[in-house]
Amino acid sequence: MKITAIVAAGLAAGALATAACAQAEIAAAPVATHSYPLAPPADPEAEVAELQQQVSDLHDNWDNLTPAQRQQRLTQLQQQATRVSNDTQNLPPEQRPGVEMRLLQTMFELFDLVRKAQGPNQPCYFPACLPGL
Repeated sequence: MKITAIVAAGLAAGALATAACAQAEIAAAPVATHSYPLAPPADPEAEVAELQQQVSDLHDNWDNLTPAQRQQRLTQLQQQATRVSNDTQNLPPEQRPGVEMRLLQTMFELFDLVRKAQGPNQPCYFPACLPGL
């Protein structure tokens, strides 16, 4: 009888443990996932216009900025110009020439500012500043 009571107690404990695990699985709530909407595609024409405006602003405020501020703004504009150039490649062929022409003009202005930032004692980064050219 004593053995039967021990076996019955063991079976009861096992049944309770199994039932508790089963309830835990049922009670688990599904994990909520976050979905973020995709950003709208970039408008290269608007990006070129913004880049032109920022390059013009830097050109107009050039004398009011420290060399460190100039360099920081130039670096940001160069990175932005690269992104805009990459976005321009996704334009339909009929829109691309006009946007690329505006981007090219902006790049020339940016090149002029980079050349302006380059002091006389700094190494030459562009072929245009090499002697004899």
